[in-house]
Amino acid sequence: MASYLFIDVETTGLGSNAAVIELAAIPYMDGEVKPHFHSMIRPHEKATLDPKAFEVTKIDVNEIWSYPEAKDVLNEFIKWIDSHETIFNLAGHNVGFDRNHLFKLFCRNAEYGSFITRFNHNDIDTLRISREVFKGKRNKPVDFKLESLCRYFETETRVHHRALGDIQSTIDVFKELEKLKTKQITKSEEKLTYHQKMVKYMDMRYVQINPEGDVFITKEALSNQSAIKFILNFLWEKHCADISYL
Repeated sequence: MASYLFIDVETTGLGSNAAVIELAAIPYMDGEVKPHFHSMIRPHEKATLDPKAFEVTKIDVNEIWSYPEAKDVLNEFIKWIDSHETIFNLAGHNVGFDRNHLFKLFCRNAEYGSFITRFNHNDIDTLRISREVFKGKRNKPVDFKLESLCRYFETETRVHHRALGDIQSTIDVFKELEKLKTKQITKSEEKLTYHQKMVKYMDMRYVQINPEGDVFITKEALSNQSAIKFILNFLWEKHCADISYL
């Protein structure tokens, strides 16, 4: 299974010169939540301080200058990431916002390479996923904000608009969305005949068999539960013993 690093940052505002003042990250690996990383961060001296941002997060603006230096936090963050010995997919709710601010933070502290070499480019965004899952559905959340999705799924109440609480809520929502996606795939598969499934899944996109009879299953098949289930059952029926993964 893929390794996800759910991240969230809180900033001094939404402008181009806003600074990150809180960073949290939780690994989600093999379907399990792992111990988290969390730290407050001292903003750079030229950061804009928007009072509305501090009203939302309830962070005391008078305390931010006593937070740890950004470079020290990033060094600890990198050590913590590397301790997992994996390349993560970044994940979050509207994760592009957090990725961009985190990227700027690394660049401002001359740690550009430390950032880009530790993550894949396949971000997992629960905002995008929720829009896809509920597209055309009557029974859906009032909107796709994290709080609304939490209320819809009746997940545990967390501290919203703080980095660690928002990540925990995002993982709760992610699990529920995965359940819905699985149900939707299963429901659509029930409408396909065995022949239709064979035409759809015994395709070179998913499985390749060379003249010697060697079987190769592609990464695209491994990311599609319906495809991999049908292919493995089909190969089992055909008594194919040697299976490799491309």
